[in-house]
Amino acid sequence: MKILVINTKFLGDLIISSPGIRSLRKKYPDAELVLLVRKGYEDSMRNNPYINRIIPFDFGLKKRNIFSRIAGEIGFINKIRKEKFDAVISLHPGDRIAFLSFFSNAKIRIAPRKQSFNYLFNVLVDVEEDTISYLDYYNKLISAFTKNEVEGKTEFLITDQDKNWAGELLSSAGVNKNDILVGIHPGASEPTKIWPAENFSGLIKRLLTAGNMKVLLIAGPGENEIVEKITGSYAGKNLIVYNSDNINRTAALMAETDLFIANDTATRHLSVALKIPVVALMPDDNRICWNFYDGTEKHYHIYGKRQYPSGETPYLGEITIDQVFEKVREVLQR
Repeated sequence: MKILVINTKFLGDLIISSPGIRSLRKKYPDAELVLLVRKGYEDSMRNNPYINRIIPFDFGLKKRNIFSRIAGEIGFINKIRKEKFDAVISLHPGDRIAFLSFFSNAKIRIAPRKQSFNYLFNVLVDVEEDTISYLDYYNKLISAFTKNEVEGKTEFLITDQDKNWAGELLSSAGVNKNDILVGIHPGASEPTKIWPAENFSGLIKRLLTAGNMKVLLIAGPGENEIVEKITGSYAGKNLIVYNSDNINRTAALMAETDLFIANDTATRHLSVALKIPVVALMPDDNRICWNFYDGTEKHYHIYGKRQYPSGETPYLGEITIDQVFEKVREVLQR
């Protein structure tokens, strides 16, 4: 059997769908399992042992002129058609995905019911985005094919090579075994999910005066500005800044931390998958869909409220430095 799973969303979604991928492999150990992802996210699933191959889809096609775009879309459809998949499981709705699934000629085509071209699928699942937890959402779509409940936690695997690289980098930065290393990722995809830079800066100062702590500050792509604001007001030592351009190396570094602090973004899910204690700073309106972890998964949350000041950049507010610092101390003591 040859199965195509489509998930062209982002890193957090790929991590959340990992139990479903594992469940597929368990049910069909001899199947060829292929994952279709957004171009640029291939590496994030490269070490997943349950996947045979990864096919990237370039959303840059949308920026081409009409003729080039149509030619590119048709070419990609023909590529998928030649694969002769037996089943296609789409983990989210989408017009392009509906046509891609239909023209794949797969006998089984599974997708969420609520979407414009749902008649192009032949197995429709009654799940709707933003109404249930995304973990349940992905699991139900996989279960529609396996007929079994999806079990187990999210996971993200790190190679020995990346582990060694992370160890060497931290050692060269002066981190030793007696240090408590706290990781921080201050960015997020939406401004209203980002705790202000001055708060992160104040928190780092508190952490670095609390004993043998060191801080690993991770800057994701396009996040140099917020990191510069944080580091610009702190000139002390024991602060290591890493500009992330490789998710597997970033994960290897995160795995070396004793605790991680993140906004409601992919590194929060990555921390859970790596079994690192994480303090997550989250908008209180994301409880149902995005907070499906608990203390047994070493996930600890602090809720704030989205702020929309007139004429200024929105941000995540109503979380104090004291709240985060005390939560960090509490979690580390456990």
